[in-house]
Amino acid sequence: MKSPLPLVAILSVLLGCGSPQQDDRPPPLPLLEAEDTLFVRVPAGSFVDCSGDTVRVDAFDLARFEVSNRLYLNLTGGRATPDPGFPDMHDYAHLNPDHPVVNVSALEAESAAASIGCRLPTPTELRYAAQLGLEGDIRELYPWGRLEPSGPDWPTNLLAGDDWSGRSKDGFPYTAPVGSFPYNDLGLADLGGNVSEWTSEGDSLRTVVGGSWLSPAEEATICSRSELPATDRAWHVGFRLARSL
Repeated sequence: MKSPLPLVAILSVLLGCGSPQQDDRPPPLPLLEAEDTLFVRVPAGSFVDCSGDTVRVDAFDLARFEVSNRLYLNLTGGRATPDPGFPDMHDYAHLNPDHPVVNVSALEAESAAASIGCRLPTPTELRYAAQLGLEGDIRELYPWGRLEPSGPDWPTNLLAGDDWSGRSKDGFPYTAPVGSFPYNDLGLADLGGNVSEWTSEGDSLRTVVGGSWLSPAEEATICSRSELPATDRAWHVGFRLARSL
């Protein structure tokens, strides 16, 4: 892992005789936990992609969880993303270490991943990982199968009932701590919902997949995707690490 950048203490002297000094040093880096860098081996194989074509995917490693605030701060030497301004979640990056990082651009995500020899997954890799163990047309499936994302056993953090005023029915009005909901058959968390995830295939635009806490149900399906400029940030978009073998 890339060594954190040295922290520089910046002392500012308050105006006025006898005024105390204010310590403006940035907060210390949060200690990493074992689950922050857990990877799941995704075996090689073929599947019928959203286009109807059969696609071959090489084996690769995929992070079990979306990148948390804690991990992102360590990857960037303490450089936080802009605060999303979630009500009742002051200083999102530092006071919510288990929640997924948001307001991160694709270029920033790629740089953070590269700092420890990782990358962003491709859209095809995420769709392939999401459909493993499932049966049927993936255009009709969620990463957990056919169960609609509502009811007493919520499978993900989503816009509950597709209604903004009811978005906390799944337990979380905004993001949830990574891994709060059931994993898929491969042992991966939050492949649909919580935050949408940047993917990369080397274009000026990057594909966002997976749906998020503010997405209606159809945006959490395996085939749902959208494109954004690589420099864009959004309060519902984060990322996940991948590693080539």
